Amino acid sequence: MGTNSCDDVQGGSIFVSSFTLTIIALDRCLLILRPNKEFIGYNRAITIVIGIWVLGYSLALPMGIFSKAVSFGKICGVFCEEIWPDTGESGLISPSRRLYGLSVLLSQFGIPALISSVCYYLISRVMSTQLERRRGHTLLKESEEKLVSRKTRANRMMIAMVLGFIFAWMPLNAINLYRDLWSTVDSPWFSTVFALCHVLAMTSAALNPVIYSWFNPQFRSAIQSLCNGHRKRIKGKLHTEVHTKLTETITDAKMKQDLISSDCHQPGDQIL
Repeated sequence: MGTNSCDDVQGGSIFVSSFTLTIIALDRCLLILRPNKEFIGYNRAITIVIGIWVLGYSLALPMGIFSKAVSFGKICGVFCEEIWPDTGESGLISPSRRLYGLSVLLSQFGIPALISSVCYYLISRVMSTQLERRRGHTLLKESEEKLVSRKTRANRMMIAMVLGFIFAWMPLNAINLYRDLWSTVDSPWFSTVFALCHVLAMTSAALNPVIYSWFNPQFRSAIQSLCNGHRKRIKGKLHTEVHTKLTETITDAKMKQDLISSDCHQPGDQIL
């Protein structure tokens, strides 16, 4: 990046991350609704990945075109700021920038959040229907309780997926919209708040695996077994070290006692 220009790498990566999470939700929804049909094969998956990257960076292209490196008197450093052609000389917000900001809010957050919510709702409904059908053929109370537990766990996981996406991306979109409408980039608090919101949004990429793992009883059992085994190894190691130290102490004490006895009774002494 030069001194007078900015690129759109950051904006493009945000679109790509959001679109990828949406495609994952769609893929899982189709897999649940039509389990016997393959919707996304290898070639189609490659096409989708390329399409996501092309679309993401195409939508972020205006950021790269109209962004310039500028400095602010109240803040130390040089920052990328969108300077649109219809920006007023007095620094008034450009109408084009406001329109673009709203379109980014819809395409990067609003529509993906809506699609993900609908997909996870459909998944939850299908799973509930299947569990109810199996529940009607279940005779054992223990098996019935397991089915209810699976249904509850699945519903909670779907809700966590949607809420995780919303809470991860909402702060960043809110601060961007606030900037596009009122232009507070030169405020002392803006850069810090924006950085925190951006970090929170990037955690969404690792949030889904954590949620899947947390609601997976086999995974939790494996983690607990691993932790318990680690604690047992630590306890065993400490026990061995303490036992070794105690043995060495007792051995040293016996050796000292033997030396004292040998000093008191030299060879040739008469013991009465």
